[in-house]
Amino acid sequence: MRRAIVAVALALGCGGGDGPPEPGGFIALTDHFRDFRSWPRVAVGEDVLSAHPEGPRFVYASQSPPPAGEPYPVGAILVHSIEQTEDPATWELFAMVKRGGGYNPDGAVGWEFFRLGFSTRGVPVILSRGLTPTEGTPYGGGVGPTAQGSGCNRCHAAPGTELDDHILSPLFRPGASR
Repeated sequence: MRRAIVAVALALGCGGGDGPPEPGGFIALTDHFRDFRSWPRVAVGEDVLSAHPEGPRFVYASQSPPPAGEPYPVGAILVHSIEQTEDPATWELFAMVKRGGGYNPDGAVGWEFFRLGFSTRGVPVILSRGLTPTEGTPYGGGVGPTAQGSGCNRCHAAPGTELDDHILSPLFRPGASR
């Protein structure tokens, strides 16, 4: 019985109700974020961004950007942190994972969005996920779960972003060198 429950949870992407991935997809689990603080960390500014709190922003990337004109491979993870203090428990954490498999076809194609936090033991955990993860935030909004004007897709699927695989920071767009 327990295996059946786990299988159903995995098929549903562990939340979000967005349906099972198509073949070739990647479903990120909490363990995939466990070591994100050991990944390269790049400052991406302090400007106020729509739908994000203010403060020093950083991106932790599981891999370097792909060559210009190529999309990120399935399984790539970008964690966006707003670090207003040195205490990670106070950080605002968002992530994008290249899920692939036809996921998010009407938005930032192939990308799934996450709201992360830290457990009381300091371990990164998934608070919400999907096309409009809003757990613990006042963000989100929009007109529907797959609509281009909803949540993360509002910016990451804006016209023209497909040219850069829906990556907004020039430091992480395909072809960027760091």
